Amino acid sequence: MSAAIIALDADAKLAVVCGRRHERHPEASLYNLLCDLEWDTPTGEALACGGDALFRVSTLHDVGGYRNNLIAGEEPELCVRLRATGAKIHRLPIEMTWHDADMTRFRQWWARNVRAGHAFAEVSRLHRGSPPGIWRREARSNRIWGLVIPLLAIGLAWFTWGMSFAMMLGYQLLMFKIYRWRRRRADVRRAARIYAFFCVLGKFPQLLGQARFTRNRLLGRKHRLIEYKAPRVSE
Repeated sequence: MSAAIIALDADAKLAVVCGRRHERHPEASLYNLLCDLEWDTPTGEALACGGDALFRVSTLHDVGGYRNNLIAGEEPELCVRLRATGAKIHRLPIEMTWHDADMTRFRQWWARNVRAGHAFAEVSRLHRGSPPGIWRREARSNRIWGLVIPLLAIGLAWFTWGMSFAMMLGYQLLMFKIYRWRRRRADVRRAARIYAFFCVLGKFPQLLGQARFTRNRLLGRKHRLIEYKAPRVSE
């Protein structure tokens, strides 16, 4: 907290300061480990922060604060509006908070990625006309890898004597690119492999989340929360 206050005091253009979030039990499951790897983002000037950050209150009020109707992606969406005013977000190379994803089952990971896809679709649509933009690339990537390539591979199989299935090799290439990037970030081989595999697999639940948002918008339905954590029962 003290380091964040010093950073805000030193630069009037800084609107948000955050640090390194750690997963509390990364050894408990692959899914907790994935969260810890996800939190390990570059330091310095950033495009967005998470929910655990120190904000300059006056700047936060100037842009109207959080959007109450979003079910996910609230902080990155807020940061788009902050950056549009010329404000900056900075991530310090300092330990910040502990996070407890408590994900031990595949279906929890799947639901979390459905929620992420929903956020990609909703927030990118909100800011589709703004220069800073957000998540357009991620939403497009999900459509390509989660829908277009499988449809083309299957749909052209009859006409190409099955050669169209070679397109599926693109998934391995994508995994290798992500693996190499994580290795350059100093991840150990096992962690980099796990991260790369689940990043590519995540295209499919994220696409479902995007489809859910589109369906609800077209039907005029209210977007409902997508929870991945089981409710705790206090004794």
